[in-house]
Formats: sequence, structure tokens, C-alpha cells
Amino acid sequence: MKGLKGVLAMFVVAIVACPLGGVALRLLWGWFMVPTFGLPVISLVQAIGIALVISFLTQQHIPRDEDEKVKMIIHELLAPVVFVSIGWVVHLFM
Repeated sequence: MKGLKGVLAMFVVAIVACPLGGVALRLLWGWFMVPTFGLPVISLVQAIGIALVISFLTQQHIPRDEDEKVKMIIHELLAPVVFVSIGWVVHLFM
């Protein structure tokens, strides 16, 4: 039963982290890729899809114990916030 709870927790984190990563990607894309390279603005759905593809292609580590899972969950939820915060500051200087 303990393993099932872990799988369900990871599933819930994925459901929350995917849209959060999509929002971060959409904002950063609009701030930097559109004006720099003249690329089109992307929708939230497109950003979530791109974030999923990037995550799939760059996944490097599968957590083995509970401590690693907690660290991964924190990273998945905080990384988009940190990246958007840094991007916002950089965007102010453009």
C-alpha cells in the first residue's frame, strides 16, 4: 500500500507541475523568444505540451527513496517559480 501512495503522490505532483511548467514556459517564451527570434507567441496548451516533451527528453534520474522523491517534488514545484522570477528581473532590463 505504501508504494501505491507514492505513485499517487507523484501523479498528483505531475498534474500540478505540468501546468505550472507550462505557465513558466509561456511567460519566458513571450519575454525572450518572441522579441529575440521573431517566433510566434505560444498558447498555454502549446507550452504545456512543449514542457512535457522537454521533460521526457531530458529526464535523467528516477528517485529511489523517499528523501529523493521529496526533493524531486520540491524541485518540480519551485523550479518554474524561480525561473520566472529570474526571467522577470532580466526582462525588466530589456
